Amino acid sequence: MNLDAPAIVLQKLHAVQAKNLAINGTLNISASGQGTLDNPQLNASVQLPHLAIKDKAISGLKAEVRMANKQADLSLDSQVVEASVRARGHINLTGDYEADASFDTSAVPLDALLAAYATVPQGFKGQTEVHATIKGPLKDKTRLEAHLTIPTLNASYQALQIGAVKPIRADYSQSVVTLQPAEIRGTGTSLKIQGSVPLAGNSVPNLTAQGSIDAQILRIANPDLQSSGTVALDVHASGSGKAPQLHGQVRLQNISVSTTTAPIGVQNLNGALDISNDRVQISNVNADVGGGKLTAAGSIAYRPSLQFNVSLQGKSVRLRYPDGLRTVLDSNLAWTGSLQGSNLNGRVLIGSLSFTPDFDLASFGDQFSTNAATPAEPGFADTIGLQIAVQSKGTLSANTSQLSIEGDADLRVGGTAANPVITGRTDLNSGELFCRNVRYELQRGVITFDNPNQTSPVLNVSVSTIVEQYNLTIDMRGHFDTLTVSYSSDPPLSSADIINLIARGKTTSESAASSQSTDSMVASQAVGQVSGGLQKLAGLSSLQIDPLLGGNNQNPSARIALQQRVTKNFLFTFSTDVSQPGSELVQGDYQINKRWSVSVTRDQLGGVSVDGRFHTKF
Repeated sequence: MNLDAPAIVLQKLHAVQAKNLAINGTLNISASGQGTLDNPQLNASVQLPHLAIKDKAISGLKAEVRMANKQADLSLDSQVVEASVRARGHINLTGDYEADASFDTSAVPLDALLAAYATVPQGFKGQTEVHATIKGPLKDKTRLEAHLTIPTLNASYQALQIGAVKPIRADYSQSVVTLQPAEIRGTGTSLKIQGSVPLAGNSVPNLTAQGSIDAQILRIANPDLQSSGTVALDVHASGSGKAPQLHGQVRLQNISVSTTTAPIGVQNLNGALDISNDRVQISNVNADVGGGKLTAAGSIAYRPSLQFNVSLQGKSVRLRYPDGLRTVLDSNLAWTGSLQGSNLNGRVLIGSLSFTPDFDLASFGDQFSTNAATPAEPGFADTIGLQIAVQSKGTLSANTSQLSIEGDADLRVGGTAANPVITGRTDLNSGELFCRNVRYELQRGVITFDNPNQTSPVLNVSVSTIVEQYNLTIDMRGHFDTLTVSYSSDPPLSSADIINLIARGKTTSESAASSQSTDSMVASQAVGQVSGGLQKLAGLSSLQIDPLLGGNNQNPSARIALQQRVTKNFLFTFSTDVSQPGSELVQGDYQINKRWSVSVTRDQLGGVSVDGRFHTKF
């Protein structure tokens, strides 16, 4: 019998195409054989000069099998991630199938090995090497012997280092795996491990792990992580082979972990994890989280299967979520379930809200776009179901120089930890917005979250303003990305006139009657850009500059007007005409409560007037 297949293109095989496997390479097979089924004689060779599996590459793969006189010899040679791999084996094909095999690698660079599976940080270095042998009858595992030696194992990143002090050795004999005393040392780290674990019979396991690990070492695996603190271990295994028992303790000492992308960080994590026969008990675990306090209690069972039963309590925790908002909250949550499916339920009370300095209303709304992408591959977070009630303690307020709102919330968070879904309602009781140097006051506002499958806020908001003695009202309804806007005014104006008033400060007819020259239009646009930059730099609610000097205007002027929201209740206004000295106007508006406000004005002649206003709805 002879077989010769010199060029099998793997990506063209039906089985590869049917399963959409990302495999590329050309396989060469040759084989020749003779003899009987009881005593076959066979020589076979498989060569694969280059194999690509997704973005992983194996080169120079060559495997050979020789069978004669009821014995088989196997060999394999390859080049993987800049290291050579060599395997040899001899097996008797009669009796108990006596075998003698070995597996050896040259020095393997860890950076190249890890790069085949994940992103490796710049500056990461490491090396390992593996040697293994197995000898004895394959049909009788009690007489098999196996030995594993790792002469070198180390890794480093920047000033962080970790590695084995001496070669790591593990042996298998008489159904017992024995780990020879090994020590791992590194930056702030010293961990000693040794022991034996029986895989059959009634022998007693004896395994110990003692030492401490510096949390900074985590940065070797994830450079974006900021970590510190110490994890101290003292764990022992005892009991019988059929019923092994673990006991010991893992102590967390001043652990701090944070990333630039996570909405929350953990500092000063302290506590103990007590390990018993079938579970890990969480004792006195507390941490500083987002400027508040977080405590954890409960247990994690690991036999007969992994089960969670953990409670989390937070007090005055500051959360940066969604982008642009800071939320201070109290929480009482419980996490129960398994790796296959768990639930996080409880209650969260919002104490206060604030906007971040770089808050932008348009960017904030984009987070709730209905076109949000869904992660391609599910992970552990997809197995955690959410059932959390989110409520405000009282009336919440949040302010920036250009936006101020007050209201309350009654929400529910469902979905999963990977894709949370918010439902419920938020009522906006009062507020204001500065847009294009025009101040808008909130008349009413309701934001509802009705979609149980996706966070999709629906607005029903009405704001009003005064431009050129016209009382304008704008109603906005719908989703952030598909808002329907309607306009009304007192005295009545057409929608086109209202839009012109909002955009240009004049009605359509007034704009046509006082059309500016090209130079004046260019000047207005240039000054608008300058005033916008100054407004952001100074943190002003509104800054307006009118550049018109002369021309055909009925009232030529160069006027500067600014408004600043000093507190949520006090608005300061200053206006002056730089072409007419002594024309300054100063006004202060103070909101006493929801119904009463007072306004004090000093005009250009030095006169002072005080107005009281009562607000009600009919």
